Amino acid sequence: MDGTCPGRDITSTKPLISLLFQYDDMGLKESFTEDEWNTLVGLPYAVSMTVIVAAPNIMGFWGETKTMMQEPANLAAASGSGLVGLVVAEAQSKVKDLVNEQQQLWKKDQAGYRTKTISSCQSVSVALAKVPPEEAVAYKKWVLAIGQKVAEASKEDGSAVSEPEKTALAEVSAALGIST
Repeated sequence: MDGTCPGRDITSTKPLISLLFQYDDMGLKESFTEDEWNTLVGLPYAVSMTVIVAAPNIMGFWGETKTMMQEPANLAAASGSGLVGLVVAEAQSKVKDLVNEQQQLWKKDQAGYRTKTISSCQSVSVALAKVPPEEAVAYKKWVLAIGQKVAEASKEDGSAVSEPEKTALAEVSAALGIST
C-alpha cells in the first residue's frame, strides 16, 4: 500500500491514518490482553475525569467535558505514535460511552475514583513494557497532555490550573512513571 487513494494522497492530509497503516502491521494492539487494551483506551477519559473532579467548577464543567471528548484526537497526530493512533481510532467511535462510563464510575465511588485512576495508570505503565519504549513514552505523554488540557479548560480562582488539579496531574505523572 502506498498510502494513496485515487486522486488523493491520504498521507499528506491525514498523518494519523498513515501512522495507523505503518503500525497496524506491527501488532501493537495484539501486544496487550483485552483488559489491558480496554484500560489503554479508557485511561485518557479516566485521567480527564480525575482532573475535573479534583477542582469541581460548575461553570467550567461543560468546557472541561468538551475538552475531555476532543483533546485525545486533537493531540494524537502530534504524538507521532502508532499506538496512540490505534487507541484514538478505537475510542472515537465510542467517545460518548467512554465519557459516560467515567462519569458513572465517579458517581458510584467518589471517594475511591481517583485511587482507581492512579492504579489504572500504574497498570498501564506495566503493560506498556510490551511495546517499543518510544511508543510507551508517547502514550504516557499523550495521556498527561490530555489531562493538562482538561485542567486548562476552566479557570478556578483565576488560575489556569488550580492547585488540586496540579496535584492530580502530578499523581498521574508519577503513576505513569514520567516526570513533568
